[in-house]
Amino acid sequence: MGAFDSAIRTTGDLAGVFEHDEVKDRLSATAYFYLVQIENGQAGLVINSIHIRSGAWAIDETDIAVKWDRDEQCVGLFIFGELWAAFDTATGKKYGGGYGKDIQPNIPWD
Repeated sequence: MGAFDSAIRTTGDLAGVFEHDEVKDRLSATAYFYLVQIENGQAGLVINSIHIRSGAWAIDETDIAVKWDRDEQCVGLFIFGELWAAFDTATGKKYGGGYGKDIQPNIPWD
């Protein structure tokens, strides 16, 4: 079982997409957060990605949320209510990743 969540910016041009995929089994699972270009209402090119986690992970769609900040400049991935990764679309910077390590990322967010 995997998990998936996404949020499209109101201008309809970009989306933040989280994907946790257990292709073969739980031990080979991977989780990524993507910044995706939207074309004609459909997902297009992946602009950037952040590796979130590999290996077994007891998570489902209710544990994650993808949200845009109030200015819709940054899109963030929230895991268990905590901001864990983000893309700043104005600067091109990406933040976070490596969920499960003891380091909580410092991510600017409005």
